Amino acid sequence: MTRPGTTPRPAAAPPAHRTRSWRRRRAGRRLGGLAADLLIAAVALGPILWGLSTSLKPASEILAYPPELVPSRPTLEHYALLFTTGIHRFVLNSAVVSVVAVLLSLAIGSLAAYALARLRFRGKTALLFGVVALMSIPLPSVLVPTFTLLTSVGLADSLTGLALLYTAYQLPIVVWLLYGYFGSLPIELEQAARIDGCSRIETLRKVVLPLSGPGLVAAGLFVLTFAWNDFVVAVVMVSSESVKTLPVAIYGYLGFYGRDWGPLTASAMLSILPVIAVFLLFQRYFLSGMTGGSIKG
Repeated sequence: MTRPGTTPRPAAAPPAHRTRSWRRRRAGRRLGGLAADLLIAAVALGPILWGLSTSLKPASEILAYPPELVPSRPTLEHYALLFTTGIHRFVLNSAVVSVVAVLLSLAIGSLAAYALARLRFRGKTALLFGVVALMSIPLPSVLVPTFTLLTSVGLADSLTGLALLYTAYQLPIVVWLLYGYFGSLPIELEQAARIDGCSRIETLRKVVLPLSGPGLVAAGLFVLTFAWNDFVVAVVMVSSESVKTLPVAIYGYLGFYGRDWGPLTASAMLSILPVIAVFLLFQRYFLSGMTGGSIKG
């Protein structure tokens, strides 16, 4: 402690060898972090880059040894073949099913999550545990009963039945995400709206939903990713050519006597482009929506 009336002594500078050592350690940590980031990026992007390279190679070069990452004679013949065989029909089917599932999940999930977040009623805790329990049920274990149910109501082998199934499968996770996000919003805003004469539904529509954009985006992206990429449910529930979705159509290129690698990888590249574009477009809302419900306001 410095005595009153005395001038504090300046802090002693560290020795030069200690400063150089600290700089070397800091540079080493940065290089280590950069190497780890590059390794993770290579593992994550490697299969995608290899699939893109294969889709641009002529058929004679796809199975050549040693393999080359960069095609010597790039070609779009596999993509052209996809469109001549009508892949746009399967893309449209996947888009319709995914969009309907997202809209239904958000509409039903918003009402359920708001009721759980703001209303007090008997059995609320048990209902929340039930939502969590539904998320833990393995999907293959419910395929047979849901197929029987769809057949009995006449919705098997149809896009309507497939969209309803995707909505039902993803509704628990949508309710859980929105329940946390709605609970983090200041309740004073809703109370002010109720004083101004708004009903519960009007408060949800005019106050809560406009403030919950990131949460709705995060929940919608979960449903979209599942519905767009699902293969297991679609291959069981759909058999007609006219209602096949894109993942089932891609499976058709795995022939019984061989693999048609060119169209197979080209269709796989087409299938991931919409999801990547949507995530890049809404990534800011997705991150804030995933973390928004973790902090109570």
